[in-house]
Amino acid sequence: MQHPTFRKRWLTAAIAAAACSSSAFAQEADQESSDLPVVRVVGEAVSEPTTEDTGSYTSNRVTIGKQGLTLKETPQSVSVITRERMNDQNMTTLDDVLTRTTGITKRDFGPTASVYLSRGYEIDTMLLDGTPIDSAIGVTDTMFDTAVLDRVEVLRGPAGLIQGSGEPSGTVNLARKRAQEEFGFQSALSYGSHDAYRGEIDVTGALDESGRLRGRFVGVHDDRNHFIDHVYTENTTGYGTLEYDLTPSTTVSVGIMDQSGESRPNYGLPQLANGELLDIDRSTYHGSLWDVKDESIERYFAELEHELDNGGNFRLIANHIDRETDTQQSTAGVSIPTSNSDDIDIWQWRIVNPRQDRFVDATLSTPFELAGKTHNLMVGASHRITEEETLFGSGDPQFIQRNLANPNPNTPKPTFDVNQTRDLETQETSLYSQLRLSVLDNTTLIAGGQVSWWESEDQLDSTNNFEIDSEFTPYVGLIYDINDQVSTYASYTEIFQPQSSQQVNGDFLDPRTGQQVELGLKGEHMNGALNWHASTFKITDKNRGITDLDNPGFSVAEGEAESEGFELEVTGRLTPRWDISAGYAYTQTELVNDPEQEGRPLSTDTPEHDLKLWTRYRFSDNPDQGWRVGAGLNYSSEVFAEAGDTRWEQGGYTTISGLIGYRLNRNLDFALTGENLTDKKYFETVRARTRNNYYGEPRNFMLTMRYQY
Repeated sequence: MQHPTFRKRWLTAAIAAAACSSSAFAQEADQESSDLPVVRVVGEAVSEPTTEDTGSYTSNRVTIGKQGLTLKETPQSVSVITRERMNDQNMTTLDDVLTRTTGITKRDFGPTASVYLSRGYEIDTMLLDGTPIDSAIGVTDTMFDTAVLDRVEVLRGPAGLIQGSGEPSGTVNLARKRAQEEFGFQSALSYGSHDAYRGEIDVTGALDESGRLRGRFVGVHDDRNHFIDHVYTENTTGYGTLEYDLTPSTTVSVGIMDQSGESRPNYGLPQLANGELLDIDRSTYHGSLWDVKDESIERYFAELEHELDNGGNFRLIANHIDRETDTQQSTAGVSIPTSNSDDIDIWQWRIVNPRQDRFVDATLSTPFELAGKTHNLMVGASHRITEEETLFGSGDPQFIQRNLANPNPNTPKPTFDVNQTRDLETQETSLYSQLRLSVLDNTTLIAGGQVSWWESEDQLDSTNNFEIDSEFTPYVGLIYDINDQVSTYASYTEIFQPQSSQQVNGDFLDPRTGQQVELGLKGEHMNGALNWHASTFKITDKNRGITDLDNPGFSVAEGEAESEGFELEVTGRLTPRWDISAGYAYTQTELVNDPEQEGRPLSTDTPEHDLKLWTRYRFSDNPDQGWRVGAGLNYSSEVFAEAGDTRWEQGGYTTISGLIGYRLNRNLDFALTGENLTDKKYFETVRARTRNNYYGEPRNFMLTMRYQY
């Protein structure tokens, strides 16, 4: 590998792994709760949210809305990426998952960080079991390893009831693997293109004879170079959790997730001044050999769940996250070249970013009887505190020059003057409620909302204090069951987003409000083994800050934007041997009230057409033995970036992926996966004149051996 070795840090919770090897594990696994592939009934419904060992590409129950609801009971578009599909497509990172999810597009910032978009807006909230997890400077951390996850749930559109403030894009819920009562052991070894090495271990089981105390440990080390010269990532993840049944109806769980990583990042390429895309070798690196990003994240969590006698549920969850990144980087960012062989200026800089997040949430959900029908009421409260410090500065010298086509990365490391500091503290408190009324035998009315108090203190050159009091975000939905398999729905959702721009009187702008109307159909067939949905939506984004033409340098909250389109998705089992996940999204965005940009797209890097298809076929009726093959494609229509009168375009393109796998028996499996099999050369991200333009990855393969017991 072309990088130094760094100290690997494992969790103290690894003691759970040792404990799990005790002789306390003595019973066979139950299909709904175990990792063990003892019995897999082809076509059986997935009645629980857990997807491990179901062999399914779908789950008809999700937990993203603070309750365990079926997909048909959720009047918004939701996609579920199951454990089985993550294994089949070798999705080892959050980036792998989201770039294969219906309607989600990517704005690249290198191999360890990206922004993801839904319906034209950035997804700015990620949840871990329903609680927010940190993101640095608005950029999603793609270092998050999926080996610790059972499934990923993606809701598209405003999620104000779930998350309070944010963009009207949607939210992503990462559902952790839970400790199981029955013993389970899994391991995997992988080797692939660009010297990619990966190892996983996963062990779970009871820690006492009664099974009331359970533990789980997952450990991963991932070490790989990149298709770009000199770029690498090396990540270690450890996850440990303990669960204890205080009573038959009350469970408490605690855990820790520790991630540490070192990488040599890449911040992309410039584009040519005449509007043409660069045409140089995809492996070209414009950074320096001293470039490095060190990152560590520790997440601690505790949860108490109590099942009420009437079938209701109370859940209290708290988490604490410590994160620190230290990046020393040289990147293109100033020059606009005129040809593929120009010299360009390279900016040398350093940024250190410690951050701490604390979150607590309490939810009570209870059924009740009224007028001979059963209804449900959910109430809850949450509080979040985020403290972030950013120290940054340029190198000495601040700029050096490199040739665009033949750069020399072997340059002296500068001295850094990290003399600028920004301190940011944000607090948000929310009260929320949702009422589900069975108004008719086949009709459900949902009404609810959230009241939020938001405040921020931002210190850079001066201190800015900003508060939002009692901001209400409503939620209304109606579901009509056409028959036992198909339902139709309508929903109205909102969300708010604070703005930091100021009016001429010195006040901050009122928050933006994102309002969405969505209509759709959902179907559930073969006892839940196959799910589909079709939806159409329109988002109106009001109070956007635009330039105050009468008072230059200030803003007014009079801008407006729109996003509209439709989505189709089908996931699950077509026949006992054939599984599929297919999704299509059509999206149009427009700035409708902005004197300087009216009529232009809100998001030029959101394609109008986005198609994602993956299918797998097994040649044996026995899912625990035999050959399988898989194939997929991702299609994106044109995206572009603009600066003044210059426009850079990446035309529509298609990439092809594939799988060949053989399961020797219920314990041992081999799989070879490949991406971009036609070796298509394209820009995955077209973003700016001077940097942040990224080639998509060339053809690559990964061979994986899995063992489970």
